[in-house]
Amino acid sequence: MGTLGLGSLGVAWAGSALWSGRGADLREQTRSWEPVSDRKVRVGIVGYGVCRFGADFGFQDHPNVEIVAVSDLFPDRRVGLMKACRCDRSYESLEVLVQDPKIEAVFVATDAPSHARHCIEVLKHGKHVMCAVPATWGSIEEAEELLATVRATGLKYMMAETSCYHASCHAMRTIYRAGGFGRLVYSEGEYYHYTTEPIASYRDWRVGSPPLWYPTHSTAFYVGVTGQRFTSVSCLGFRGSVRNTSRAAMRTAIRLPMRSPCSRPRKGASRGC
Repeated sequence: MGTLGLGSLGVAWAGSALWSGRGADLREQTRSWEPVSDRKVRVGIVGYGVCRFGADFGFQDHPNVEIVAVSDLFPDRRVGLMKACRCDRSYESLEVLVQDPKIEAVFVATDAPSHARHCIEVLKHGKHVMCAVPATWGSIEEAEELLATVRATGLKYMMAETSCYHASCHAMRTIYRAGGFGRLVYSEGEYYHYTTEPIASYRDWRVGSPPLWYPTHSTAFYVGVTGQRFTSVSCLGFRGSVRNTSRAAMRTAIRLPMRSPCSRPRKGASRGC
């Protein structure tokens, strides 16, 4: 759902404030941002893959954040992430980084199939976690385990769904909260992310995934506007015409070694997405 605006949101109204003559005040109070504390949260960042998400969220520029250390399995990516975050400490994997007692919270920007496992690892080491989307990859069991871990540890977990912060989504949320839509009966919209070639990714995880294994942008506008949950979802898959990225081409595109970067014997090593 790329843009959710008045022109793209088809709505049937029932008892709408807009039609009842009861005007909704949609004006917002503007004010400059001020920090609520002088304290800096000590953060670790893991993952600097094709999308460079590790540095893209700007933790390194926040006045209340100190980047303690970064990590990626690829040495050149670690160097790149250190430079982007202006950080002088790095670790070879997430599993090593989470053992640093100075780190309070970790941003997990690794490959999607590893998100749940990596976040659970962070939480079990007593650290808050923010994760790139999606929270899990086609596994309800992993989602349940992640939720149970959050509840057991009492720590903060955040899935970084960026669509909720789009200007169009914020505008519709403001109208919705003001009662401007009345009772929603029907709405529709779309998120269309077309590409002529698959985006390079670790082990081709971005290529040919089932519908709604990566649901976040398609569903986030509805959740972000209403604050409600979906009760059911149906979707259609189709055989795409875009050629799959070959393993050899993938190695060339993102300099993967001939062996997997997870060739270490331990399970669940971290890598960028």
